[in-house]
Amino acid sequence: MERKRCEIICVGTELLLGDVLNTNAQYLARGLSELGLDLFVQTVVGDNEARMESAVRSAMERAEILLFTGGLGPTADDLTKEVVARCFGRKLLIDAQALEEIRSFYTLTRRPMPISNEKQALLPEGGIILKNPQGTAPGCVLFSDRGHTAVLMPGPPREMRPMFDREVVPFLRQFSSGTLLSRVVRVISLGESRMAEMLSDLMDEGVNPTLAPYAKDGEAMVRVTARADSREAALALTEPVIREIRQRLGRHVYGVDVNSLEEVIAGLLAESGLKASFLEAGSGGLAACRMQAADGASGVCGASLSAPDLSGLAPLLGIPRLLPENPADACAFLSRESGRQLDALVRAVIWQNGTQYACAVTVEGETRQYVQSMPSRGLDYYRTAAVQACFDMMRLMLLDRLDAKKQK
Repeated sequence: MERKRCEIICVGTELLLGDVLNTNAQYLARGLSELGLDLFVQTVVGDNEARMESAVRSAMERAEILLFTGGLGPTADDLTKEVVARCFGRKLLIDAQALEEIRSFYTLTRRPMPISNEKQALLPEGGIILKNPQGTAPGCVLFSDRGHTAVLMPGPPREMRPMFDREVVPFLRQFSSGTLLSRVVRVISLGESRMAEMLSDLMDEGVNPTLAPYAKDGEAMVRVTARADSREAALALTEPVIREIRQRLGRHVYGVDVNSLEEVIAGLLAESGLKASFLEAGSGGLAACRMQAADGASGVCGASLSAPDLSGLAPLLGIPRLLPENPADACAFLSRESGRQLDALVRAVIWQNGTQYACAVTVEGETRQYVQSMPSRGLDYYRTAAVQACFDMMRLMLLDRLDAKKQK
């Protein structure tokens, strides 16, 4: 079967203005990838009829399957169905079942149905209705005489996602020619350019799987993507490449297919039977917030404190002695001395001030410290850099202790 090309078209002026984050495109792109369908272009267009028609007709020249989100509401600027039907040469007709379901919704909620909601029951001639149990806007699938397929889904993610998973994915499977699997190797304390240099031959020679480096706040990653007839076959293709990446990058790799560095640390803490507390000065409590939100962290988080500067932390802990002037030494002092006040054998202290940060971590009596100056960037950059450095130090210390126990 000839491979079908897909294009995602997200409709909504609010997306163009940045008032709403376009998470729909990301969700659909991942879904298409898992189905093994090719996606080369994503488009965002506002609620303007002429520009929307131009976007649809352009997409029809590039792709056979067009997936739309947004513009299925009852108001005058909800035009997706009308425009796509015109481009596909199809009439819009009231679907009796869809209209009855919309009316039932308003009856259930004891509200009168505005006459404008009847518009949502319009279905392109020859189309397939897609049920929407989360809202009043049903989706639909329609077909053109030129062999195009359009899938229209509502814009709100809580409505679009279940519709895509339950109804669109089974429909699209008929066009799938296998699966496209992407795995992510996450890297810390190694810049994207240096990482790419160490993996340059793998990236240059990779055909299936392919490698692509990315930079993210405070870390880097390598995406390894393989196409195969099944997920199992794709995993078999990626595994030796990932092993080679791990071997070359060593402990800079903190995980594969994991959500975050803090999720990995939570696992290490649980394996070690330890809890961690954070004392933060100038970082806005970012480390504690991230750690407490991580999957699996509920049982490994101890009490944490945040203050504008280090001198504000000592009185909260009942530590009367003056802190060392050197920020790294002060962090190390607080991480050691706070053991009596905090019920955690792992204690991390972070200080961030302007373009400099310091951190110290104590794990069962062992303390390591670090200080770093940074280029001029911005507060979010500085705080993220400080927290990432602290997390990485904690990760390495926990790994060292686990490795030592295994060798005994």
